[in-house]
Amino acid sequence: MRRRLCAAANDRTILPVRHSRLLVTALSLASLSGLSACSNDMVDATDSDTENTTTDTDDPSSSETDTTAGPTTDTDTSESTETDPTTGPTTDPTDSDSETTDSTDSDSDSDSDSDTDTGSDTDGGDLDEPEIVDCEGEPIEPPDQDTCIVTQPGNSGMLLRGTVLAPDEVFNNGQVLVNPSGIITCVGCDCDQDPGAENAAHVACADGVISPGLINLHDHISFVGNQPIGEGVDRYEHRHDWRKGQNGHDQISVSGGASTAEIHGAELRFVLSGATSTISAGGRDGLLRNLDSNGDLEGLPIQAVDSDTFPLDDSSGQQIENGCNYGNDRTLASDIENLSSYVPHISEGINQAARNEVLCTTSPGPEDIIESQTAIVHAVGLTATDTATIEADRAKIVWSPRSNISLYGNTAPVSLFDLVGIPIGLGTDWVVSGSFNMLREIACADSFNRDHMGGYFNDYQLWQMATTNAAFSAGAESAVGLLKQGLIGDIAIFRNTAGEAHRAVLGAEVEDVVLVLRGGELLYGDDTLVADLGGDNCEPLDVCDVAKRACVNRDIPVTTLAEVRAAIEAHYPLFTCDTPMEEPTCHPSRPGEYTGIPEPGVDSDGDGITDDADNCPTVFNPVRDLEVAQGDDDNDGIGDACDPCPLPEDGDDCEHAHANDLDGDGIPNGSDNCPHTPNGDQADADDDGHGDSCDECPNDANPGPFGCPLPIPALRDPMHPDHPEVGAKVNITGAYVTGVRPDSGNSRGFHIQDDSLDPFSGLFVFTGSGSPGVEVGNRVTVVGTYEEFFGVTEITGPLVIIEDAGTELPFSPIVVDDPAEIADGGMLAEPYESMLLSIGPVEIIDENPDAPDDYDEFAVTGNLRIDDRLTDAAQDSGLDNICLVGEAFDGFTGIHFFSFDHYKLQPRSEDDVLSLGCVPFTP
Repeated sequence: MRRRLCAAANDRTILPVRHSRLLVTALSLASLSGLSACSNDMVDATDSDTENTTTDTDDPSSSETDTTAGPTTDTDTSESTETDPTTGPTTDPTDSDSETTDSTDSDSDSDSDSDTDTGSDTDGGDLDEPEIVDCEGEPIEPPDQDTCIVTQPGNSGMLLRGTVLAPDEVFNNGQVLVNPSGIITCVGCDCDQDPGAENAAHVACADGVISPGLINLHDHISFVGNQPIGEGVDRYEHRHDWRKGQNGHDQISVSGGASTAEIHGAELRFVLSGATSTISAGGRDGLLRNLDSNGDLEGLPIQAVDSDTFPLDDSSGQQIENGCNYGNDRTLASDIENLSSYVPHISEGINQAARNEVLCTTSPGPEDIIESQTAIVHAVGLTATDTATIEADRAKIVWSPRSNISLYGNTAPVSLFDLVGIPIGLGTDWVVSGSFNMLREIACADSFNRDHMGGYFNDYQLWQMATTNAAFSAGAESAVGLLKQGLIGDIAIFRNTAGEAHRAVLGAEVEDVVLVLRGGELLYGDDTLVADLGGDNCEPLDVCDVAKRACVNRDIPVTTLAEVRAAIEAHYPLFTCDTPMEEPTCHPSRPGEYTGIPEPGVDSDGDGITDDADNCPTVFNPVRDLEVAQGDDDNDGIGDACDPCPLPEDGDDCEHAHANDLDGDGIPNGSDNCPHTPNGDQADADDDGHGDSCDECPNDANPGPFGCPLPIPALRDPMHPDHPEVGAKVNITGAYVTGVRPDSGNSRGFHIQDDSLDPFSGLFVFTGSGSPGVEVGNRVTVVGTYEEFFGVTEITGPLVIIEDAGTELPFSPIVVDDPAEIADGGMLAEPYESMLLSIGPVEIIDENPDAPDDYDEFAVTGNLRIDDRLTDAAQDSGLDNICLVGEAFDGFTGIHFFSFDHYKLQPRSEDDVLSLGCVPFTP
């Protein structure tokens, strides 16, 4: 393991760019500084290597809707190792406290301090081991009680001190600084020297491990109202067996449609385990970021994930062993080509029909949906040959070991995936057959790795599955999942009960989760710590005799902790202090085939094949229904699950990609400033963390998820020379909020405008079901995705940073003399979209232009419609069409907008209406 000493701040030396520090402030995203994190002196080196530097809901088209059979389940894979040709991966001696499981012990999720040496050396060092950095700052004194304490109150962000889990480094006595806007501005040894630390709250965690918030890559949260299946109803060969009761199997009957309160309870359950994001197929606003729902990203400026339960259009239950005659509405390559992340369910099962699914989605042509943005959920029934295309396309795998094992008695061949260089992330699947929180899913992966894979993966690699790898699988690596300068402050702190950095996360129980932040905002944590950080209005919660606080009502004002807890616990506990009752098993077994009980020296991996006959005696690889013998595609006598060269074309000497280096330039994914583009020099002219080789604006800083800085007219005017493509990440700075929609419903948002008053200088920001969180007059930075929605230019999935909280606009409305110029067909209608305008004396010419329907609109002189969109969210409330034809007004002010095929002026309040008689408002 690499180790280096991080010198004190006054002895700093400039590091290679991969260790540089990026400074981002809420006031100026261009205020960037390449400050060093620490000295690059190496000490106590062992194993030292030369170092180089949308599916929003469970609807019928996208997920399970059959009330008798719920969603499909998911699996995942992992990263490469050194293996002995006859015995599989080599492991260092471990201090494992694990006990051999028996047939009644469904899960041996005990702590283990194993450090597996799976080293695969590259020019960038050991990609399977993090570098250990010992910071020489002032030691942190353990408090008399609690894990973390506030040592300096503050009102401007947070400085966290403890053991810091950076993407490929561990900073002992390290620091993380999060600014008031929730952006990470420093990770390293001397963040307390940053000017932003002066007024920040300082949190010291002597025995705390600071990690990115965990990411759950797959869940079907709308099925949370069902009970878990424990040891399992049956052992199946394909997902349609349990969904439909096919091939003589027992059907699993479940129902979806969980209430909002139940779903919030399920999201809180994940927060309690240190998670901050999920791909949920049906989440709600608040608590977790739902990465597959534009409206529930909680301000994360990324494109929503497309989660696809039935990419083959086979929800009716087709099991096909040859050919691809599935449904007529299959997902095609053209459907996913512009996506950042596509997550399809493919090959859930162990029979030939399951394998055929991957053959039909990887064959060249319009139905090939395995691309670099694809993360395959499940991938249980794959062979070594099948992995070649997946690896070549740099696709990923989502592994759900507990659900796979409880349904099929087997799981994805994750060691094989890792050997050929395919990254692996983790997902819980659902409460029925999977894990009810992320810590239990990690515990299952950990115990399966220890008891049935000979410790193939080390702690760092398992931790990556819930952080770095998960972020890359979700297309969110520039925003969350890593503690990295410029990214969003989604952070979880764990009490270190294991003595090893990553082991603190792998072995954590719910009571060990000390603090959870989403974008720097409090979600959950220890009682005193949360209160001292300003969360004294968060609700008390006793978790396994540890006083905690959960900020439910603070984050979701329409509900409370008591309400969501009551809703979820009507079905299953919010948390448990022991192994959850009837938890689906993590112990692989299939009656008549294998018991899954490891017997050292006899059947070491428990796959039912004695060691002397097993072609991978320490790595679980039983004969599957799709095979006649253990997988060995190159027929060299070494099983695919442990063969360093498993592909038929490999021969005895091969070189595969590495899962932790997607572009093959020797720089680990999490530290690489162009992780998808080879750039060994890591050149970064604007020092924003995006290398010149992949930075769309290499001379204009756009750190983290921030798109290239653009003026509003570049988005609004298609003739502008910098006009981006739809779907591009964009970054608007210095804009003023001119109007805000009512803070309710699923179509919230606000309008912004620059102070030029030029045409095309207004824009709408769509926040979905999330609160806009701004006021008229605020000067803001908005980062998000450029979209055109039914003719309206929008920024969606926005991250909003308030640069100045003032409530007075520095400009007046633009006066339009002739209302017809901004009405339908008017020459100024399109240029003035989303701009603050004022019209002079007018009268009503049509009191209800939508008759016989009534949407509270009326038309005035010039046939310009006056709309209530900014005053209310209900019919016959706020601005209303109650005045008659002929009523005269001195004028109207409002935001000009286009909706339902008409241009309209939207007053913001009664102050925007200069009435001469009739007042068009209903109380």
